[in-house]
Amino acid sequence: MMLLVSTALVLLIAVPCARAGFSATPTFDLTTTSNLAGATDAVYTLHLANPDRSEIVLSSTITIPAGYSIDQKFITSRSGIKVGLAYGHCPEGSRQADVVTTTSPGHLKISFMSMAAASIVVSEPTQTASGTMEFTFTGEYAMMNSGCYADITPSKGFFVNPSAPGTYKWSPSTAQPRSGPVAEMVPRSGLTQTIEIIGPPLTTQIMTSTIESSIVPTTTVLSSTSQTTLLPATTTLVSMTESETTTVQPPATGGAFPIETLAVVAIVLVVLVAVAFYALKRRK
Repeated sequence: MMLLVSTALVLLIAVPCARAGFSATPTFDLTTTSNLAGATDAVYTLHLANPDRSEIVLSSTITIPAGYSIDQKFITSRSGIKVGLAYGHCPEGSRQADVVTTTSPGHLKISFMSMAAASIVVSEPTQTASGTMEFTFTGEYAMMNSGCYADITPSKGFFVNPSAPGTYKWSPSTAQPRSGPVAEMVPRSGLTQTIEIIGPPLTTQIMTSTIESSIVPTTTVLSSTSQTTLLPATTTLVSMTESETTTVQPPATGGAFPIETLAVVAIVLVVLVAVAFYALKRRK
């Protein structure tokens, strides 16, 4: 009897332990091709791995930090638009699939040979609130089955970098096992769940770019204007100088003498007449 009770107790304890969740912590980290503030051409790669050989990941939630945004051309009700690539590696082999849009905006899917591998629901971040990418892994080709990992690379510009420099943490990011509690994923050794955004704020970049782009045309216009208007202005000034000279000292016309000359001649004539009159009087 005691043996039966002891066996029952062992089973009651052992079964919950066997269904307690992950025996190895799932991992998540990411890299980007551009960490410049406001970059719209960055390509991000999200790496998710399940090193547990006895447990699968049913779903996972990746945090998108506040300040990021999603290019709106990927948030559409048109299905079949390619949004990125997903590469999965499992003990049985590797496979690559497209990430495509569905008829529901923000809902994406990953399928391999027309068989579902995962669905993704994107909750967009704002300037003050984080967003999420919620993955649900399904089917035989699920990329987070036991001992599998996946690299998911959205298209260029899917994630638009924050406009303000700073450290942006893509955490907490979690994994849901088939049984047991949700586990917070950790980065691989030497990698990280944070992105350091650098450079001047986007508004400064725009202002600087605007100023720089306007300086060259303005300089060119001023130089061109200076070269174009300088000679006409000089010509006008010369013309005005000649006009003023003509007004002050008009040239002699029709043989006329200047007033000063006429005055001198008149004085000489008066003197001559006076001398002649005086000489004539003495003779008488």
